Amino acid sequence: MPVTVIGADIVAREFKKLADSISVTQEKFFNTISNETISLLKQNTPKDTGKLSNSWYEKRRSNNTLIIGVSADQDDKLVYIVFGTRYIQPNNFISPILDVIGENIEGVMRAYLKESHPYLNNISSGGRSGLTTPSNIVGLTGTSFNKRRGRGRSYIGRPRSGRRSYRPRIGLRRPV
Repeated sequence: MPVTVIGADIVAREFKKLADSISVTQEKFFNTISNETISLLKQNTPKDTGKLSNSWYEKRRSNNTLIIGVSADQDDKLVYIVFGTRYIQPNNFISPILDVIGENIEGVMRAYLKESHPYLNNISSGGRSGLTTPSNIVGLTGTSFNKRRGRGRSYIGRPRSGRRSYRPRIGLRRPV
């Protein structure tokens, strides 16, 4: 059953406005991320008394990190809700919110790259579509990624050093 995030459309509009603006500073970008993430967390937190949903705040910010959390008195309650207990089913409401925020951040970054780097003009503004750039070319081994290509056939066998050993080793045989 797909999980719907309440308020995701409003957040998408705010990030769209940010992507369409002419100059985006890092401070404005972080403020938008912080405000929209906190608003989504407050709207989507399961409510009993409302104390947990009202306790979300920005804990710390540095040059490239933004940490959002709950107040110390609500930490245990958050752990019980997200991971569950013996009597309570887990309710991971945070992962869908992180997905929504991540997709919106990616959209803003794609729009910025699209206008600032002519090499990347053909990337789409949103979604997880594949980029068609020369960097997608894998090389002489083929046009698609194969994790076993160039490594030959692997096998598990006994060591052949003359001594008896029951420890198997994983060996690689190069193609002829």
